[in-house]
Amino acid sequence: MSVSNAYLTYGDVSRKEDVVLNAIETLTAVENSIFNMLGKTEAIDTVHSFLVDTLQTPASGAVQMGADFSYNALTQPARLTNIVQEIAQPIRVARVQQKVQHYHGQNELQRQVSKALKDWGNSAEFDLVRSTLVSGVSGTVAKMNGIIAAISKSTTVTAHTSGTVWSATILDGLMQNNMENSNGDVATEIFVGGVLKRVTDNFTQKSNIVVNNPQGQMTIVRTVTTYETSFGTVTFRYHRYVQQTADATSRVLAIRPEKLKVAFLDRPYIITDLSKAGAYDPRAVYGSMTLEVRNQDSNWYTSGFLKTA
Repeated sequence: MSVSNAYLTYGDVSRKEDVVLNAIETLTAVENSIFNMLGKTEAIDTVHSFLVDTLQTPASGAVQMGADFSYNALTQPARLTNIVQEIAQPIRVARVQQKVQHYHGQNELQRQVSKALKDWGNSAEFDLVRSTLVSGVSGTVAKMNGIIAAISKSTTVTAHTSGTVWSATILDGLMQNNMENSNGDVATEIFVGGVLKRVTDNFTQKSNIVVNNPQGQMTIVRTVTTYETSFGTVTFRYHRYVQQTADATSRVLAIRPEKLKVAFLDRPYIITDLSKAGAYDPRAVYGSMTLEVRNQDSNWYTSGFLKTA
C-alpha cells in the first residue's frame, strides 16, 4: 500500500551516498584507478578491524580403521586493523568571480566544485596506494595504511639490490612466491610506473609484430597488456602514484582486487553549509575511509629496479 503524499527515499537521486561517489569515480583523473577498481564496504569506527584466518599446512589426513580420532589443534582468527582517514578538498569562490562571465561559460562555483571532486578522488587514490599509518593522537593528522604498507610482511615485500633490471624471470619468481604463500589466490593486477611499463613491453619476442585489420591498415604492436606466467595471468597497468620521480628506485605493486576493500565511515559528499564571513561561497568535498585487507598474501610489492628503460 503506497503512502499518500509522503516524501520517500525511493527514486531520490540527490542522496549523497550514490551521487557524489559516482561523480568522483567518473571524474577522477587517474588512468587506472585502484580506488574505482576495489569493492566498497562500511566502517563503523575510526579504528577499523577485520579478521583473517588461515588453513592448516596440507598434510596426510589418513586415519586408522576403528581407532579414535586425534583432534587437530585449532587456531583463532587474527585481527588486522587500520585507521580511518578523513579527506577533504575545501574551496571558496568570491561572489564577484561567480558573476563575471568566463570563456568556459560555466558558473565558477560549479566548475570549482567539479574540480574538487576530481582532486578528492586523486587524493584518495594517492593515499590508498602510498599512505603510512599515523595514529592521530596529540593533534596529529590521522592517516591510514595504504596498500603498500598494509600488505607488508616477509612473504609479500621484496627489496632488490638498487639498480636491478626488471625482467620476466624476476616476475616469474615473484609470482611463484605469491602462489606458494597465498593458498593459490595470486595477484591478477600489476601496477608500474612509466619506465617499468616500457621495460615490460620488451619482455617477450613479440616486438614489431604486424597485425592486419579489415581496413587494410598496418599496426605495429609493442605493448604488453596481459602476461601469462606459470602461476597465473596478470594484467599490466600504468599507475602514476606507484612510481614517482622522488622514489630512489622503480617499484612494482601487484594486487588481487577482491582481497582489498575501501571501507567508508562517511561516504564522500559536498558540504554546503560552511560558515562564511564575507562575499564568497564556501564548499568542501569531504569523506572518511580506510583500506581493508582480507588477505595480505594475495598481494605483493617489490622495489630496487633501475629507473631507465
